[in-house]
Amino acid sequence: MIPPAFDGTTILTVRRTFPAARERVFRAWTEREALLQWFRPRGMGVTISKLDVQVGGSFCFDVADGSISLVGTYLEIVRPEKLVFTWSSAATSDKETVVTVEFIEYGLMTQVVLTHGQLSSKEMRSLHQAGWQALLDQLDIVFSPLVSGTEPVSDEHFAQTRRSCP
Repeated sequence: MIPPAFDGTTILTVRRTFPAARERVFRAWTEREALLQWFRPRGMGVTISKLDVQVGGSFCFDVADGSISLVGTYLEIVRPEKLVFTWSSAATSDKETVVTVEFIEYGLMTQVVLTHGQLSSKEMRSLHQAGWQALLDQLDIVFSPLVSGTEPVSDEHFAQTRRSCP
């Protein structure tokens, strides 16, 4: 069977500029304690079951209510410029998609350009657009001058969460 032709509807691009240095924004995506501060799908915290940030390494995040696990493998890492990783969950029908996150430096500001590809439908793209926008809103709060000095959330905070990652 020949797969359907790619028509461009399955690519999502989201851009956001943060008031922080590029290295700091990059670390927010690659360090456990930093991720726990902002990576809250549907407003819920996660348990990070696995975080091996190296090419070929993988991650597994379990959402606190036990409803979903987010898993992937790092395909490319160019510190502090770019991350490319696979992404699958129930929201992708457990099929692998690919996310590219570029970190573009503008003085003391950093623009994040997130491209999520291989989404199988417009509905899936819309769902992920809302999700990524909400996550980037939460990351923006972390970099807000009003919350500087916030203590990271500990791993034990979600210790009672049902873990479903391997």
